[in-house]
Formats: sequence, structure tokens, C-alpha cells
Amino acid sequence: MSSDRAAERFEALLARAHEQLGIAVYDGLMSAGGPPELRDPDQMLGRLLASVHRRTGDAVVGRLARSRRGPSEPAGVGRAAPAEGLLMRRSASVRLKYREQAMNCARQYWPLDVVQVMGAAVDAVQKLIAGLEEEMLPDATRDRLLRVSSSLGRVLALPQHVQLPPALGGYDYVQEVEDYLSTCTWRLVAQARRSKQLLDGELAPYFHAAEISWLGMLEVSQDLGDDLDMAHREALSLSRAVAAVEEASTDFRGADLQLVDLDGVDLEGIRWDASTGWPPEWEKRIWKASLAAGTGQGELIVGAEPSDSTVPADI
Repeated sequence: MSSDRAAERFEALLARAHEQLGIAVYDGLMSAGGPPELRDPDQMLGRLLASVHRRTGDAVVGRLARSRRGPSEPAGVGRAAPAEGLLMRRSASVRLKYREQAMNCARQYWPLDVVQVMGAAVDAVQKLIAGLEEEMLPDATRDRLLRVSSSLGRVLALPQHVQLPPALGGYDYVQEVEDYLSTCTWRLVAQARRSKQLLDGELAPYFHAAEISWLGMLEVSQDLGDDLDMAHREALSLSRAVAAVEEASTDFRGADLQLVDLDGVDLEGIRWDASTGWPPEWEKRIWKASLAAGTGQGELIVGAEPSDSTVPADI
């Protein structure tokens, strides 16, 4: 391994370690109710920790700036892993505390099933291409394409990124969820916009021409089909992102929640098991409100109301 390659790997490890340290500090503070009111001895320790973290960050940034890369080479140091895994790595107490905000965020970015919408658009254009290759256009073709254009308009109405106030260290959990969903949505909306422009601006005028140009219409339709295929893939990415947020907001199997203040927290739909640690005063209530998930793996789901039957303790 070359020395440059070894240096890059070392710098990537430093950047990753610094990021994880910041997340751990932030999650620890927020799960305990936010930054504590410091007394004099605590202030010295807190300032020392903050100084160490800041100096570590400065050192990492300095090393990255001095790294020897070509001008056209993309920066790979510190590149985040897929957000599906990162969300589940966050502290269970923080995921539980902010689960309602995270779920609401996911619902805002998933007001309609975009996978179904884009899949129907792809099917409609593929049928158009098949007809054009046979030089036949069914009577309903134009109406079908109008519906596709309308569906793309609904995709374009998906929410734009909302910039939240900067958080301590930049590790706010809700901000991370928002950034993840908005990035996937941005890619989908950009591809849907290109598809709609091609459909409305280049394909639709052929239906108003005095004579159909079969070859020209076929070429535009094929380009539109390619664009919609890409949009469909972006819709699948957004679907996976929403599922990852929901998973991080509901899966607390094996989590240690004994020190979490559960007052006011919506627990309905949470998945847990016998290894999940609840606050002692909540344990009986959780068991009574839960039902077996039926997966055969000892998984339980918290219901909206206490159950009339008792879940076996040895499930």
C-alpha cells in the first residue's frame, strides 16, 4: 500500500472518530434533557471536553486540507455511510425522545406513494412506445399521458428542504432525518421535473400536429421512458429512506431505555423484546399495553390501549 493511500485511510478514520465523538456527546446531552446547568467544577470539566473536541476537529480539518489529491479527484475522506445504518446507530434514547418529530417528517416527505406513481408513469410510456413501434395509437393515449403529467405535478409538489436552526455540534437527530429525506426528495423532484418538461414541451405537441411523425414521436418517447426509469429509481430511494426513518423510530429491541423519561412520549407501535430495558415504574404498564408481534422471535408491539390479556413474561 502506498504512503499516500495509507495517509488517506488514517485521515478517514480520524474524521469518522471525530464525527462519532460529537454524536455521542450530543446524544448523551439531549437524552438527559439537554445541556445541564453547570456548577463551577462542572464548568471546568465541560470546557475542557469542549476544548478537546474543538481542537480535535481543527486538527482533522487541517489534515484533510493538506491531503494530496488531484484537483479533479472527489473527496472521499469522511464520507458518511448510508443513512439507513446511521439512524439506527444513534442513541436509542434520542431516537425515542424525537420519534414523533421524525415520523412527522417522514409523513411530510411521503404524502403519496411515489413508487406507485412513477411506476404507473413508466408503464404508460412503455405502452406508448409499443404502439408507436407498430404505428398505432390507441384513442386513450393522449388522456393517459395527461394523467402522467398530472401525476408528475404531484411529485413536484413534494416539500422542499426546511433549514432548521443550527444545533450543538451539528449533530441534531431531527436535522439528520430532515437532511436524509430532503436529499432523496431533491433527486426525485429534479428527475421528475425533467420528465415533465420533456412530456409537456416535446411529446405533447405531436398530438396537435396535422400529421403524426412516428419516428420523431418514438425518439422523444424513448427518451421520456429513460428519464422516467431514472425517476422511478429515485422514488425507490425515497421509499427506502422513509422506511429507514420509520425503522429507527419503532425498533427498540434490546435497547436500554431505563433512564429515559417516558412522560408524554407516544409509545404506540414501538417494537421491543425481553432484552429491552424500561424504567422500573413503566415496565408493568408496557407489558400490559403490548401484544406479541407473531414473528416467532419474541418480538412485542406496544398498543394504543392496555391489553385485556397478559403477554407471557417468557415470550
